[in-house]
Amino acid sequence: MVLEVAPSAPAAERRALAGPYAWIGLAGSALIAVTAPLWRLSGPTWRLTIPGVPHNGERPVTAILFVIGTSMLGIAWMGLISRVERSTRPERDRMRAVVLTAMLWFAPLLFGPPLLSSDIYSYAAEGEMASRGIDPTSSGLSALRYGDYIARTDPVWRKTNGNPYGPVQMGAVATVVELSGHDIDLTLWGLRLLAVGSMLASVWGIAEIARHFGVSPPVAVAIGIANPIAVLHLVGGAHNDSLLLALLATGLALALRGKWPLGVLLMALATGVKVTAVAALIYMGWERAGVGAALKKRVKVISKALACSGVLIAALCLFGRIGLFGWITSMQNAGKTTGTLSLTTRVGYVISSMFRLIGLPANDSTWIAIFRLVGLATAAYLCLRLLGLTQRIGVVQCTALSMLIVVLLGPVVWPWYLAPAIALLGAGGVGRWRPSLIVLTIAFSFEVFPVGPNSKPVLEGSHFVSLGFILLIAILTVSAPFAVEWWRELRARSLTKPEGQLPFASAD
Repeated sequence: MVLEVAPSAPAAERRALAGPYAWIGLAGSALIAVTAPLWRLSGPTWRLTIPGVPHNGERPVTAILFVIGTSMLGIAWMGLISRVERSTRPERDRMRAVVLTAMLWFAPLLFGPPLLSSDIYSYAAEGEMASRGIDPTSSGLSALRYGDYIARTDPVWRKTNGNPYGPVQMGAVATVVELSGHDIDLTLWGLRLLAVGSMLASVWGIAEIARHFGVSPPVAVAIGIANPIAVLHLVGGAHNDSLLLALLATGLALALRGKWPLGVLLMALATGVKVTAVAALIYMGWERAGVGAALKKRVKVISKALACSGVLIAALCLFGRIGLFGWITSMQNAGKTTGTLSLTTRVGYVISSMFRLIGLPANDSTWIAIFRLVGLATAAYLCLRLLGLTQRIGVVQCTALSMLIVVLLGPVVWPWYLAPAIALLGAGGVGRWRPSLIVLTIAFSFEVFPVGPNSKPVLEGSHFVSLGFILLIAILTVSAPFAVEWWRELRARSLTKPEGQLPFASAD
């Protein structure tokens, strides 16, 4: 329902456009910010607290409050989308309302500790390495030997050689480190502000993509930057996927407007954050060749785009003294993680467990490796099939779907990995499948729970339960559009019943 306000008070209507959902989302965000525990190695720091409300990560209180806060964010996000879509106010007013509401939800998270991940500390340490001329793609974090930067990183990554991030990510973080005067606390603040700035920088690209495909720009921006994953992880956790989104959305928007060289530049820079962004160059190159173009011409256009991007990335690696291929080969290090909602990893665990149950020898690592390879092969096949669908469903949608497929069938699935694809799908338009996008987003926003010094990650439980949860998410995601259509038909029939007759009564 759109709040009706007298024409003489447009400013008041703009403020009330998000209605109670702005405050519901703020309350949810604040609840999570004040109850999330500090990273166990973060050291003493100032934070937002409420007297009597625990913030040490003890279960079950923290977990319950996290579920409540995330649920409030999910409800507020859906309400914001609905209000902005139904409002008759000018686009500028609706866009302003969306951005201000998102900023309102971001604010409490900046006064609490980095959320739900220790990655920001690893980013800071890698930036310290790069600023001192140590290549983070070939040396482990232990190369720092001592100091605040290495002391706050997860011991798991201290002995790992190389990180999976490109020269743009390394350059950005090294710049933040140098601007902070190599102060760890200022570096952390700088990285969090970089994440917020990246989210705001992505607004123009998301809006332009939406206009190209006939989608409401304010609605697209609401889907892209105000969803629970973006709020909790891209801003709360300061993940570099926010920088990836800003560069990728802007590059795609420029390419769609016919500014191909500039678009390739931005998409190449996005690839220099994470290599998964290369999908945009491939699909946009395929589409740029023209309708009905021969395969040879399409390959030629893609090859030119990739070659130009490769030259740029190589130059950035040389300038920043970053290994050209080290950051790509280091992506296998992320595969050491097994505690996520990865379908292939969980199936590997379950199959291995079933073999042991019937008395047959089985090795978890072997089965996990087999199913991970099957998942990546399936993802590659589906991504190739998408090349033939760019005209039918849209080049941005194909780019986003390919990124989503690679993540969901990949060895490691963290919620922030999904965020760029969710934003691009919302901008490109998904038609009747929007409920699926909403269900998938909200479901994965619950994947990572706060973990205190004396509590364990939720996913360290039964692999059968985790696999069942993944399958439940899949079923709910696929069935969401049909459930919405059924509900609409049911409401339409109930509204057409004769006066005095019960809505669900039989007509006989």
